[in-house]
Amino acid sequence: MKASVGSRVLMLLENNPYPQDGRVRQEATTLVSGGYQVSVICPKRSGQPWHDVHNDVDVYRFPEPPQANGFLGYLWEYSYAMITMFLFSLFVFLRKNFDIVHTHNPPDTLVFIATFYKLLGKRFIYDHHDLVPEMYDVLFENSNELVYQVQVWLEKLSCRLADRIITTNQSYKHIEMQRG
Repeated sequence: MKASVGSRVLMLLENNPYPQDGRVRQEATTLVSGGYQVSVICPKRSGQPWHDVHNDVDVYRFPEPPQANGFLGYLWEYSYAMITMFLFSLFVFLRKNFDIVHTHNPPDTLVFIATFYKLLGKRFIYDHHDLVPEMYDVLFENSNELVYQVQVWLEKLSCRLADRIITTNQSYKHIEMQRG
């Protein structure tokens, strides 16, 4: 079965390269087999080209930020990735256009890129891989309550603005519904 009009998907993936992320690869190839045109923006690992086509998926890779540790390291990584991914998304938008922005968390800050494109009439799919607030608490034992609440707010914002939400399991869905 072929996809209808509105079948160009841009996937945003911050924390793993493509095609190494098996879940994202499976989703992308399933969409391609359904007639969708799929582009993925993701980090580039050593030896990978900045652009290639992998099983009919158009892949754009941005250079990884230098490794950093701790809260400031994550802040740097996510800020760098957001700016870089937004610039790459503009390139894809101008070159090929797309109808759907499909974000894979973490980070939930990708909602800001999706919101920009929603203002241009694009649809937004939020693919909820991880509970970022809980992940933050595990990574940083003496976590800051304000940072935790910002993470909860970003997750809620992603869920509220998304046209569709994909969760990895029912327990994540239940938590999303409890948080509102």
